[in-house]
Amino acid sequence: MKIYIVGTVGSGKSTLARKLSEKNSMRVFHLDNIVHEGERNRTDKEVFESIECIFKNECFIIEDTLRERFIPLLDKVDKIIYLDLPKNLLKYRIIKRYVKQKLRLEKSTYRPSLQMLKQMFIWQKIDRSELINAQKNKIVLHNKREIRQFIKNFQK
Repeated sequence: MKIYIVGTVGSGKSTLARKLSEKNSMRVFHLDNIVHEGERNRTDKEVFESIECIFKNECFIIEDTLRERFIPLLDKVDKIIYLDLPKNLLKYRIIKRYVKQKLRLEKSTYRPSLQMLKQMFIWQKIDRSELINAQKNKIVLHNKREIRQFIKNFQK
């Protein structure tokens, strides 16, 4: 099964991907790590070569905020999981993550800065629901209870 987890910054994409992976021995690919190599942005060629390699696998989980250039990937997966959580919860999680990263209590692939924090709040405002709702193979999860239930019932 090929799964694409979509959600804004702080929605719990990585956590959900990890839990599904642990439960079902599925490989997880964070598109942030495909797009960026440390502080360097990979070229489009490098990114799409990596994505082609991912899609050669029968079973995997991709997680991303759904950048424009990855929208075509939605048609190539078996299941789209959209994490559509309350805005106040997302704002809280963004601030909590920033503080933890500044205190070096949480690892980060980027350098936490006020500019990055501001950018996360901008990204958090991007609404992908209309795009996701047009997809047939989607599951929309709205809160922690729905996410826990989904994890409990999920089998690849």
